[in-house]
Amino acid sequence: MSTRYSIDPQRHVVLTVFEGEVSDTDLRAHVEALEADARFDREMAELVDMSRVTRASVTSDGIRAVASAPVHAPNARRAFVAPTDLLYGLSRMYQSYWSRGHDDEVAIFRSVEPALQWLGVGPPPSALGDEHRVNQ
Repeated sequence: MSTRYSIDPQRHVVLTVFEGEVSDTDLRAHVEALEADARFDREMAELVDMSRVTRASVTSDGIRAVASAPVHAPNARRAFVAPTDLLYGLSRMYQSYWSRGHDDEVAIFRSVEPALQWLGVGPPPSALGDEHRVNQ
């Protein structure tokens, strides 16, 4: 599995791409990488693109753990791109765990363009610039 992200300070957004098989360990590693990145601001929006995920080996406990201790501020928007029903359902699970007691700043989309529009960060980038690979 490969996770990579790029921080775009001009648009105040984190662009994250998950590829291949995704596990609970991959989710936690991504959160830890953001927490350790000096460029990351908790108020940043995040686009999580799962278009290249081939298998999801995540558990409800893993999703709950990540959602219960979010790296983002409560008002920071997160948009998940989940092209398959399975990924959509897993994203909804995250959304329901996270949203308890918060304004709903998590939305799920089937493609990148409407997700970026909802985030208010402009057109999709042609590539992730200055990217950081979490794992491979």
